[in-house]
Amino acid sequence: MTGREFEVYCREILQEAGWHAALTPGSGDQGADIIAEKDGSRVVIQCKFYNGTVGNKAVQEAYAAAAFQDAHHAVVVTNSVFTKSAHQLAHKNSVLLMHHADLPKLELIVTSGAGSR
Repeated sequence: MTGREFEVYCREILQEAGWHAALTPGSGDQGADIIAEKDGSRVVIQCKFYNGTVGNKAVQEAYAAAAFQDAHHAVVVTNSVFTKSAHQLAHKNSVLLMHHADLPKLELIVTSGAGSR
């Protein structure tokens, strides 16, 4: 699977969960791969399909994309795991870190207030 195929896969999961989810064009998106909306919540998602760990750069990209896109939440989703440093940075900046298998639960997570900007 390529990175773009992973983005499409994540979008499909979100759509099946009732989100209006759109892929960004890939350039000029300021770090957003998917913009998802549901019940007034706007979420920017950075997708990382990696064999290794996902680090701070992904968190920084999601944080910047959320500000640029006027989103309520920033999320980094991966098929892999996050570094300790990425967890620390995400916590300080209210960025949600998720495994793609947890995407169907995104609504429950954001309505709980986690990752609110």
